[in-house]
Amino acid sequence: MNALGMQVAFTLPLSLPVVLAIASVHPGWFYPAFMIVLGAHYLPFVFMYGMWQFSVLCAVLVSGGLLIGMYVPQPVSLGAWLTSFVLLIFALIGRTVALREASRGMKP
Repeated sequence: MNALGMQVAFTLPLSLPVVLAIASVHPGWFYPAFMIVLGAHYLPFVFMYGMWQFSVLCAVLVSGGLLIGMYVPQPVSLGAWLTSFVLLIFALIGRTVALREASRGMKP
């Protein structure tokens, strides 16, 4: 699993040129494109960590990026704020799940 973890970790920085390319054509799509790439980056974590919550995180980020990119006409930082809020909420949920499993004596 270590090799898979490394590969998944490197998908995000290697995808940044795509985000920058689309942002050079349409600056308002920087944050929505980054949301989509970041959300897709979390999908393999469902398998790696056995937590279905990562699929919800992926769906929220990808759909949020698509909706902001399609329906918000001006370049705004809404995508950045939404992403930070979603990641903070998910961190709290993930911590709660891990602590609950640890208290049951399960391997997180």
